[in-house]
Amino acid sequence: MTIWIPTLDRSKPLYLAIADALAEDVECGILTRGSRLPPQRDLAWKLGVTLGTVTRAYREAETRGLLSGEVGRGSFIRSGLQVPPLAGLPSDPGDTVDLSHAIPPPVITPQEFDQALATIMRDPKKLGLLDYAPPEGFAQHRAMAVQWLKRSGMDVQEKDVYITAGAQLGLLVALQALTEPGERVMAETVNYALLGSTFKSAHLQPLCIGSDADGLRPDEFEKAAASKQSRFLYLVPSIQNPTTHTMSRRRRDEIVAIARKHDVTIIEDDIFRLLDERVQPPTFYSLAPERVVHITGLSKTLAPGLRMGFVVTPQGQDRLLRNHLRSMSPRSVGIAGEMARYWIASGKADDILARIRLELSRRRAVFLEVFKDQKVACEPGSPFAWLKLPAPWTGNRFAAALRARRIEITPGSCFDLADRQNAEQHVRICFGSPQSQWRPGPSFEAIRAIMDACDEDNFTPVA
Repeated sequence: MTIWIPTLDRSKPLYLAIADALAEDVECGILTRGSRLPPQRDLAWKLGVTLGTVTRAYREAETRGLLSGEVGRGSFIRSGLQVPPLAGLPSDPGDTVDLSHAIPPPVITPQEFDQALATIMRDPKKLGLLDYAPPEGFAQHRAMAVQWLKRSGMDVQEKDVYITAGAQLGLLVALQALTEPGERVMAETVNYALLGSTFKSAHLQPLCIGSDADGLRPDEFEKAAASKQSRFLYLVPSIQNPTTHTMSRRRRDEIVAIARKHDVTIIEDDIFRLLDERVQPPTFYSLAPERVVHITGLSKTLAPGLRMGFVVTPQGQDRLLRNHLRSMSPRSVGIAGEMARYWIASGKADDILARIRLELSRRRAVFLEVFKDQKVACEPGSPFAWLKLPAPWTGNRFAAALRARRIEITPGSCFDLADRQNAEQHVRICFGSPQSQWRPGPSFEAIRAIMDACDEDNFTPVA
């Protein structure tokens, strides 16, 4: 019999604390397959808890696949996997550092993951998650979205919220539902890397508008809106991708006034907002709910695999998307939605978000120290930096030089909706790399060393 006395997190229900401790010790190898656990009565006495608490904990662990009980013999550790490990998932890329994806750093623990799954397993209605969701999403997920949107200062009704399999798909659905093929959509020239292809998928054309340090320029927006070339404006007002800028309240008010004057619908992509713990200006939806489609999700603020997009329609126009959603079926995965719902309802999502903010802040501080004498935009909360390269570097050449050294970043030309020259001397470097062995200091120093080692002769054409 194994002598096992776990250390408990007594801030949670004791039976869950015991089950979580057991899961952690299995994960760490303290408890191995076949180990016999102490009798329930003995463990209860050693921990100072009731026998019923230990019985419930063992039952919880058995539900998770960690234990098997044998009458007359006791409880034994078993393999938690009844099927082979997931195929196709690298355990650790190791030889390549991927700094090209704007994702939050991984902070969710196996215990948090297991606890969410265990909660789903205990739900008597869980098999309903295997059904098709309604076009607008499951009712409980729309209620979850309403609760999550309150963190952005938004007070919306469930009927105005639609659930999609990620914010990116939510954007595409909104564009296709609201526009006519061939229309133009106003957007900042330097913008989200996939925006051009998203417009193309929706059979739309961008109408590029210039920006400054505070975002979209009102004078250029006024001119474009007055020309009646477009009825729609796309914006990422908080932690804009890739420039990291957050638009001020004053600038937002100016944009709203122009939109009302010329009857422009604003599509607000607000996926990064919650990464900045500072008090933010109101969302465009809060300022002009009659003409704003608000899009956000969970992939950028909790975990990339939580493909849950929330699309909020203008007030009184909740049927705008319904028919399109029905035909397109961009439904989210019910199980992932239930995990998110558990974390949000239990308050665990706030803890996860706080840890993500802290880790991003740490990585951002390291980056800014390494590049402190360079022209770099990296506002608080941003999961990436927008670095201007010294001549004669261009973004494409610099990205190629780093790729040869197994470091992936994104050249600025990928973010240019116009002629790919407005940002050709920039690169975007992200901080959310999931590799377990990745350390920001050495990686950022390696990038800086390559930048500083630039030999101009390397870029001189020779006949």
